[in-house]
Amino acid sequence: MPDRRSFQFPKMRTLLRRLLIVALFVVGDPTPHSLLAGTILIFFGQLLHFVAAGTLVKTEVLTIAGPYRWVRNPFYVSNLLTDAGFCVIAWNPWVPIAWFVGFYGFVLYPRTLSEEAELLRIHGRAYQDYLDKVPRYIPSIFPRYPHVRGGLNRDALVRNREIPRQLRHWAFILLFVTKDLIIAAQGGDRWSLRAFPDVALHGLGAACFWTGVAMVLAPWFARVVRKLFFPKPKKAAPAPPAAAPQPEKTAP
Repeated sequence: MPDRRSFQFPKMRTLLRRLLIVALFVVGDPTPHSLLAGTILIFFGQLLHFVAAGTLVKTEVLTIAGPYRWVRNPFYVSNLLTDAGFCVIAWNPWVPIAWFVGFYGFVLYPRTLSEEAELLRIHGRAYQDYLDKVPRYIPSIFPRYPHVRGGLNRDALVRNREIPRQLRHWAFILLFVTKDLIIAAQGGDRWSLRAFPDVALHGLGAACFWTGVAMVLAPWFARVVRKLFFPKPKKAAPAPPAAAPQPEKTAP
């Protein structure tokens, strides 16, 4: 079974990447050109993440289908493209330098080594063969494994919660568009929000802002509705094992 760090790390990674988005919102100075270039990077990153999430079967099965035929860590490659896209959109050099050196160098790379050791322990020779054939981060030009069953499927997307993740990332782009409109309405001042009420209530700014907010909140709202109106039935507790019959005592 995965160790405790396996369960803690995704939460820590998600928190750090959200802090990156917040930092880019605060210091970013998006322009129409940076929005276009960054969105292209994010599109390819999220497309790769979507396919990988629909293929992965977590730790129980060694996944060698889909993008895993080209690279061992398609999620990390997709996150790299997505993070680069947001950094391009924000158009500020200092946050990306700190982020890519700190997160990818001191958090993600050691975690990759730990994951590989864990999977090698679980899957043994099959995973060693996979390590020998498939590169860690830079995808190979040609697939290193033949096409196998187990490609993209809906159940894996739901289990890996990919749809809420996709909604959040595209919502962030819309919110960056809103910030660009606010900066333009303020004559280039990126440290003030005095134009926010007008931008958020009229025209393109209103459409981007409120659509982005709705996309961020939609997964949370859906979970609340499911819990309130469609709760999962509780599993019955297993019956305690019957006590073994005791031999009757006879009088001496």
